[in-house]
Amino acid sequence: MKQIDSNTLFFGNFVDADLKFADLHDYLNDIDKFIRRKKKYKEKKLGRGVLQEIALEMFSESFSSILFDSVLISVWVFMEAEFKGYCGAMQRAMGVSLNYSDLRGSTIERFKNYTSKVLKLDLTLRDKNWEDLKAINEIRNSLVHIDGIVGNKELVNNFIKRHKLTGLLYEDKISMDKNILIIVITLCRLFIERIYCVALEKFPGQYGSKS
Repeated sequence: MKQIDSNTLFFGNFVDADLKFADLHDYLNDIDKFIRRKKKYKEKKLGRGVLQEIALEMFSESFSSILFDSVLISVWVFMEAEFKGYCGAMQRAMGVSLNYSDLRGSTIERFKNYTSKVLKLDLTLRDKNWEDLKAINEIRNSLVHIDGIVGNKELVNNFIKRHKLTGLLYEDKISMDKNILIIVITLCRLFIERIYCVALEKFPGQYGSKS
């Protein structure tokens, strides 16, 4: 079997990642439409009054939040897979012996150290780009492990200020909605786009970073 050249490989991986982000965006839209339909159904079925208000509040606090939370968790699972896949592909392309999994620390720390110190890549990312990822990971961890209660409030509050996400925290608890998730998906998408641009610059060929 003919071995695929590195330029074509990284371009293909980039296209695949971009399509998956589009799928995540579509998934978010489908969830939002479903929630809106369910709310309209409950409003019509229950009629006006205290019972309707209680039912809609319970729906928003439980079922809606679970569905929106699942989108953020899915985004971060995908990001972790991309970090591992990118480093593995770079390791093989550059003939590096040290594995990504050999490094210690969080997923973000390992990716940052592996690309900068092992692969010697300059991803030209600003501190705020890394801080955004750390905040998204912190939000994911709070949703999965501690019922949405934020541990590192300073990290998340800075993230909120940077992107004007005023509704993200409610009494120290994460509160997701469609608009917040669109921003999260966009930030992750731009990050992945940047690292693949670096890969295509590292291995020039048929496909360039502007393709």
